[in-house]
Amino acid sequence: MKNVKLFLVASGTFLIVSCGNNKNLNQPPREEYIAHIKNLSNEMHNATAVNDNTARIAIQAYSDFATLFPNDTLAPAYLFKAGEIATAAKKYKTALGFYQTITSKYNDFKYVKESLYLQGFLLDNFLNDDAAAKIIYEQVIAKYPTTNYANDAKAAISNLGKTDEQLIKEFKEKNEKNR
Repeated sequence: MKNVKLFLVASGTFLIVSCGNNKNLNQPPREEYIAHIKNLSNEMHNATAVNDNTARIAIQAYSDFATLFPNDTLAPAYLFKAGEIATAAKKYKTALGFYQTITSKYNDFKYVKESLYLQGFLLDNFLNDDAAAKIIYEQVIAKYPTTNYANDAKAAISNLGKTDEQLIKEFKEKNEKNR
C-alpha cells in the first residue's frame, strides 16, 4: 500500500511539473516521449526474450508518438519499430497496420519499400491471406522492380498456397536436378 501511495504521489508530481513546463497543455513534451521510448528500447534490448507487457507498452509509446507528432522525422521510424516489435510479439494485424500507415503517409521514408514488402510477408506467412498478399507483392514488383524486395516478392508469389510439404518436395527436386 505504501508503494501505491508513493507511485501516486510521484505520478501526480510528474504530471504537474510536465504540464507546468508545457506551453501547449494538450500536447505532451516531445522529449519526454523520446526518453520514455529510449528506456523501453533499452529494456527490450537487455531482455533475453520478448516480454509481452514491455512489448505492449513500447508499441503503444511508438504509436502514440507518431499520432501526436505525425510530421516529426521520427514518426515513420517509430511506426516501423512498432511494426517490428508487434511482429516479434506475434501481433501480426497490428504490425500490418503500422506498415500500411508508413506506405500511405510517409512515401519518402527510407524503409517504405521494406514496409510494403513486409505487408505482403505478414499476409502471406502469418495472416493466411494469399489473395491480399499477392496484391501487395505485385505492388512491390511494380513500384520497385530493380530491388531485392521485388525478387523476393516474385519468389513468394510462386510459393503462395503451397504447403510446407510441397515446398520441401520442390526444393529436393530442384537440388537433385542441380547435382
